[in-house]
Amino acid sequence: MTPSVLIVGAGIGGLGLAQALSRAGVRVQVIEKVTSLRPVGAGLILSGNALRVMQRLGLFEAVMQVGQPLVSACLTDAAGRNLQSMSYEASGGAVALHRAELQAVLAQGLPEQVRFATTLQALRQTPEGVDVTLSDGSEHQFGAVVGADGLHSAVRHLVFGDVPKQYAGYTSWRFVLSTPGPQHALEMWGRGRRLGLVPLSGGQTYGYVTANVPEGQADDPAGRPAEVRAHCSDFGGCAPEYLALLKEDTPVIRTDIHEVQLPRWAHGRVALLGDAAHAMTPNLGQGAAMSLEDAWVLGRHLKAASNVPEALARFEDLRRRRVNRVQTASRFLGRVGQLEAGALRTLRDIGMRLAPLALARRSASGLFQADLESLGSHHRQPGPAGGLRGKPDIW
Repeated sequence: MTPSVLIVGAGIGGLGLAQALSRAGVRVQVIEKVTSLRPVGAGLILSGNALRVMQRLGLFEAVMQVGQPLVSACLTDAAGRNLQSMSYEASGGAVALHRAELQAVLAQGLPEQVRFATTLQALRQTPEGVDVTLSDGSEHQFGAVVGADGLHSAVRHLVFGDVPKQYAGYTSWRFVLSTPGPQHALEMWGRGRRLGLVPLSGGQTYGYVTANVPEGQADDPAGRPAEVRAHCSDFGGCAPEYLALLKEDTPVIRTDIHEVQLPRWAHGRVALLGDAAHAMTPNLGQGAAMSLEDAWVLGRHLKAASNVPEALARFEDLRRRRVNRVQTASRFLGRVGQLEAGALRTLRDIGMRLAPLALARRSASGLFQADLESLGSHHRQPGPAGGLRGKPDIW
């Protein structure tokens, strides 16, 4: 067993790993640069693979208490005409919730392990462990260090240098409206733009927009609601009803979408997980799920490790193929959804309407399931409405 682990970052992956290791009796310290867990961010969807990790962490019921179970997702064109619908049942269900609510669930039972307003300043690997210097000047030694510090990872920079981030070609705007959402998760495809509306618990709606714009444009936060409305001015269906509720003082998060692709995620006793290792586009809603899968697999290997570098290398070997597959599929879907040329969009929409439902289900099931070797053996799976289905693991 690894004697102690420093986790840099108290996001979804970092807290997930802290839960996995703490429950196995491994001494864990989490450091986080912000002063406290604040209700920042917007919404997200946890699909079946993420829910199965939450089940294994003993936090499934807590997630279901704060989340909104989803039965299906619907894809339409900009006018609101249906292109394709998908049930979440085949892949183990789904739940929508605010990112802050998920972080609060993952932080349960970890108050002593999380140290806020603290960053990693330096690290040095030795045969005995990793010597680290923190922002308060204190020095410590850990058996392993894990960077779960997101797209702009300090651990990645310290260990692997300045790794370039690839701009996907589009930017997102995310917000939460104080009104009940549609009956299912909805995404509308327009000309180089997409609009998503997802029901949350408590009579709220998570909304997002993606648009093809140049990277790094000047941004005035006060003008973001107007940007959203401008990008969606030609959307029909239920879109105008929801966009009318987007007020000038509604907080909107604007983010250029980037990917990270690394030749290695682990070096000696230091490893990366989640966005720090493989930030991906949000088109499949799998960013949080991949971080949670990473956390579970890495936790399993660290708690049983007699040789930490070998355990971290094994974690990378087990995860890389699956993550690459999801990252590639998400990138492709984004390119299709962001098409601008009229002829290509017409062909795309026809193809989506004619695609057999069984094919869509198989595709979703393949992406939202995890492989057996990396995530474990037989267990009971959470069902689509929050129950459990007692059948063998098919990950």
